Amino acid sequence: MDNFIAYLDKQKQATAFDATQFMYVTNMHYMHNNLGEPKYTGLYEAWQKQYSADICLPPLEPIYKTIDISANTISDLIAVIDANPYEVGIKYNFDLKALHNIRSELVELNAMIGMNTLKSSVFNQLIYFIQDLHIDAKNKTSDFKHTIICGPPGTGKTEVATIIGRMYSKVGILKKDVFKKVTRSDLIAGYLGQTAIKTTKVITDCLGGCLFIDEAYALANKTDTDIYSKECIDTICEALSNHKDDLMVIIAGYEDELEETFFKANCGLKSRFIWKFKIEDYSADEMKRIFDKKVTQQNWSVDCETAQWFESKMDTFKYFGRDVELLLSYVKICHSRRVFGKDESCKKKITMDDINAGYKVFLENKNSKPKEVAASLYGFYL
Repeated sequence: MDNFIAYLDKQKQATAFDATQFMYVTNMHYMHNNLGEPKYTGLYEAWQKQYSADICLPPLEPIYKTIDISANTISDLIAVIDANPYEVGIKYNFDLKALHNIRSELVELNAMIGMNTLKSSVFNQLIYFIQDLHIDAKNKTSDFKHTIICGPPGTGKTEVATIIGRMYSKVGILKKDVFKKVTRSDLIAGYLGQTAIKTTKVITDCLGGCLFIDEAYALANKTDTDIYSKECIDTICEALSNHKDDLMVIIAGYEDELEETFFKANCGLKSRFIWKFKIEDYSADEMKRIFDKKVTQQNWSVDCETAQWFESKMDTFKYFGRDVELLLSYVKICHSRRVFGKDESCKKKITMDDINAGYKVFLENKNSKPKEVAASLYGFYL
């Protein structure tokens, strides 16, 4: 600031024209910086050169603050955020602002039932990237961000991938708030040569953000990968390296299926996915909690104890959370039949009779062919 004041003091006798021109080019330079107007580029620098005015303001000395904490879980990170408000102008020993930016995503992920191993893995990935430990001496990304989420169906893989994509966009690891979910039909075309074009288009649309390939094992098969699948997977493999800095690819599916199909189709794929998040099967208690959570979210209530019931029925819930959603739908339909003509105080309160009746329909539909499913549902209204 002293340099700038000294310069102005020397220019006290400047003509009105020179003073006006100084204000004009300064204003244009400001507009260029803030609005990105290309026609104003370089005006201020040209004026400096003409008048030999090498003006620069010394940077303010940063204020450093060390937050001496240790964190081992996502819950710990949330506690750090809540205990330490972010202050502008202070340089912390880790990116506190970034953590504040993703508080809602951390809370959302932490509130998901089960997934303890996955949450620990996400924590490890996050604290690595948030400290810029992946940035090399040339200010480039030295590590891949590409991630595998493996687990059975109905365990929340898509939800987890969405949260991760949002988190890394907000903390600056990804530059754009882009999250695109695709499957085989979005990537593979019906003609030779068109698949690479189609796949490249999807990748280009996701640059700066996150591409999520659900059921990635469907891109290939165990015995012999067809030429269209091979074209798609080779295109993806090339993009994983070429866009290490500006693309995060997340794939999801069964662990064994991914090994025997997707990774088998191109030997270079595996080394580019260095992060692996595994979702375990839900326990009976976790299934009960998922059921209770969905009931509450829909403004219903459960008027009975269901812990032992879920324990005895676990073998029939192959698709976990997805099956819970189906079960609840059938339970509510059976409940509607039971309370028809009854007092309002009985409604939206699920009893064990409702659960058993809904479970019976769940089993009938699970073991039926499509036409039989339609017939059983039709029977509700007769």
